[in-house]
Amino acid sequence: MFRTLSAVNTLLGTLVGLAVVVLVAAVGWLGYSAYSAEKWALEQTENELAQREARIQELTENLEFERGQIQQLTKDLGASRKDNQRLKQEVAAQKAEIERLETSVRLLKVDRRIAEIRVLSRQGSPLEDNLITKISFVEIDGQGKALEKPRVFNIQGDVVYVDAWVIKFDDKYVERGDPLRSTSICLFRRIFGEAQQPKDGFVLDAVGSRPIAYHTGGKISKTEQEIWSRFWEYANDPAKAKKAGMRAVHGEAPSIKLVPGRVYKILLRASGGLSITAGEPIPDQDPRKL
Repeated sequence: MFRTLSAVNTLLGTLVGLAVVVLVAAVGWLGYSAYSAEKWALEQTENELAQREARIQELTENLEFERGQIQQLTKDLGASRKDNQRLKQEVAAQKAEIERLETSVRLLKVDRRIAEIRVLSRQGSPLEDNLITKISFVEIDGQGKALEKPRVFNIQGDVVYVDAWVIKFDDKYVERGDPLRSTSICLFRRIFGEAQQPKDGFVLDAVGSRPIAYHTGGKISKTEQEIWSRFWEYANDPAKAKKAGMRAVHGEAPSIKLVPGRVYKILLRASGGLSITAGEPIPDQDPRKL
């Protein structure tokens, strides 16, 4: 009996010791598990923080790069605007120079301006102070080709006047063939007879327009408008005329007595003034019938 109880006690002690060992092991395992989980969570958090810091650093670097790009683009845009402004100014200057050269070419092609007057008929008598002479006026080129449809006028008397505005440039420009100022230019203002007042004459070239002899197509340039519309400003301002290279700016009104059946030529030479000369008789026209 005693041995049995002793064996039981020994067994119980062993079981209790085993239980204690198991409990201690379980507690240790639970503690280690909790520590490992906490350590793993901490490592995960640190990894996430490191990734976020790396991402923040990357974004910061990208932002700095973008700022640099924006600053460079802003700088380039400012430079482009300056270049555009400079190019606009250059284009405007080139356009003005092209207009000037186009005007020069047109003027150089016309080294003289020519027109013809033909006596078509006469009526009345100078003794009775009622003489009317019927004439035609037409501009022609250097080859004698008409530049316009002849215009017919009835003037009072048999002496005709051609009123013109003439600009003569300094000889130095003519001598060296200056593009714009190497030839005299004129505007045929009006035509009238000796028994008429000049203000009652017939208009030939409208003020401010391009005379037909200098017309080669296209819109009139500012340079030409300056020439044709501000004539009297130059005439009355010697300093302004001199600056433009003009040695003479004035009106001329040469005249000639008309003989029936003849052709008269009006001529403006490159470096001279206006003149009227008698030409050949009109073909197939008998002066005695006029």
